[in-house]
Amino acid sequence: MKLENLKRDHIFAATKLIEEQGIPKDSVWSQYYVVVNGKEYPFKHLVRTAYMLATNEKLQFQSNDSYRGYVENTLGFNFRYYKGGYNFFTKEELDFYSSIVKEDYRTSNPEQQYYNQKLYPIIAKTKYWAEQIMIDGFKLKQDGNWLTGYTSKIKPYFWPRIFKGEDKDIFFNVEVNGEDEFIGYKLDGYFETTKALPDYKIELLQDYKKLINWEWPRIPFDKIVEYDWERLIAESKDYVKSYLSYHDHLKSILSKESKICRISWNTNKWIKPSGRLGKSNSLSFEKENGFGHEEWLFDGDKVIDDYKYGFLEPINKYYSKYVGNSYDITLYTRDSVDKINYWVANIKEVEVISNEEAEKVLAYYKKEGWYDSMKSDLYNLNLDTKKLDEWVKEGAYKLFNIKFKSSLINELPLDLIPISSSEVISTYHYTLLDSSSNFQNKTQQNENKGFDFAESGTTGGALAKSSSRSYKVQDIELDLKHNEIQEKFQKYLQNIYGKEIVKRECRAYASSRIDLVRKTETGYIFYEIKTYNNLRTSIREGIGQLLEYCFYPNDENAEEIVLVSHIAPNEEIKAYFNLVKKNINIPLRYLHFDVKQEKIISEI
Repeated sequence: MKLENLKRDHIFAATKLIEEQGIPKDSVWSQYYVVVNGKEYPFKHLVRTAYMLATNEKLQFQSNDSYRGYVENTLGFNFRYYKGGYNFFTKEELDFYSSIVKEDYRTSNPEQQYYNQKLYPIIAKTKYWAEQIMIDGFKLKQDGNWLTGYTSKIKPYFWPRIFKGEDKDIFFNVEVNGEDEFIGYKLDGYFETTKALPDYKIELLQDYKKLINWEWPRIPFDKIVEYDWERLIAESKDYVKSYLSYHDHLKSILSKESKICRISWNTNKWIKPSGRLGKSNSLSFEKENGFGHEEWLFDGDKVIDDYKYGFLEPINKYYSKYVGNSYDITLYTRDSVDKINYWVANIKEVEVISNEEAEKVLAYYKKEGWYDSMKSDLYNLNLDTKKLDEWVKEGAYKLFNIKFKSSLINELPLDLIPISSSEVISTYHYTLLDSSSNFQNKTQQNENKGFDFAESGTTGGALAKSSSRSYKVQDIELDLKHNEIQEKFQKYLQNIYGKEIVKRECRAYASSRIDLVRKTETGYIFYEIKTYNNLRTSIREGIGQLLEYCFYPNDENAEEIVLVSHIAPNEEIKAYFNLVKKNINIPLRYLHFDVKQEKIISEI
């Protein structure tokens, strides 16, 4: 047998050499480890090293029962078996790593010549660890470098990642951190790397971590003896399973691209068509026919299972490319008469739907009479209603190619925002453009600006002698929604107070009609229902009407006035409404009435 020249002393001498020089990269993997003085050494590498010391010759052999039996039975060393090919992390190798972290590395420095061989086992074990927590659909991105970029310093940590889809946003990773002396695992995203996410996505990721009470399990090097592969892998797998739903949700959010999209000019808040005035002057469907298919984009009367379905021409142009994707889209429009461009809104999580889904939507529209209603909108503007039928012959995706949460309609800015000269849009064609984070918050920033005397307004100057068109577009109330709320809210009140106590369409001064009136023992309560997309508009219009019904021309007809809407008030609206109540000193309430549940959800 080749190993007959080996003695115990040769094995001890080999272990000392391995302690000094580490293990070559191609010798790190080993299922069998020899235990010498309580430490583990890869069987084949240990024996080859010992054989070289004994004979000054290289030994070529295969690990088998005969050779292992000689080392175990003749030389008296025990074996340990690791199915995965790597023994567990040792305190000694981790301490060595932490002792050289961030050290400048020079190939000419003899004291550093074996750094690579002493770090290879840690790198290989970390990769093996990551492989053991892989789940279906994930891929591995190993971290095999032990130097940092161009600075040639010892890296502070090794962190192979497992990721789904494209490796560009979030991942699970395992980590051996030599700088902070721990091993750990976590759900994370790209921060200070060459793949760093844009600032607004990093902020979103950080906020999400707070929301889910994100954990980062870390095991100090001093506690490593309490672990083995079985325990570490089991705990790591449990973590991945428990955070997988968060990962998938975050992935869908962070992987979305941000886009800029032009929509047809409309002065009716994109609830219904507004006519030819202001439409594009270039050769296009809207110029030829006087309308664009996105003119019903924000019609809140037509909602299916809490989703608003609509159309965007830039999506239509390259439909097969975009179908199935999700985007955050900043919408803008152009008034071709004044030749001014305006920001419209930011719409989050816009999904490009399949033609199969679009066909179901079209069928639903026809069943509910909504399709005929769209035709009526065109007819009332003297536009050709047949164009809708011609358009959908190719497929329903020609009328419905996107969907988004209907609740977003209620968050639209009240007014359009002129696009300043510094905000460059590469083309004004109907094309889906890439967007930066600067564009994403533009409409919200302008919407949230308050009163400003110092930096706005003018001290004088001549006013125009003729009127000019305003960039403010007309708010339109949702008639179908109004009628539905009025009917169901009346039944709701009648069930509580009695049928004869609650009436609708009661006459006010000058033939005005009050939506609902409830008689009390001491007087009357007036209810005004408003169904604008934006609750601020409903408050603006509704309170004025209620005050007129109550006091005009010089009377006090109601003991309390109540505004009713289908929209839940946010904290900003609550604060505003309470301030109004405090200052006008009139019994005033706001009721959020849910049409589906047919009950009051909240009140101010």
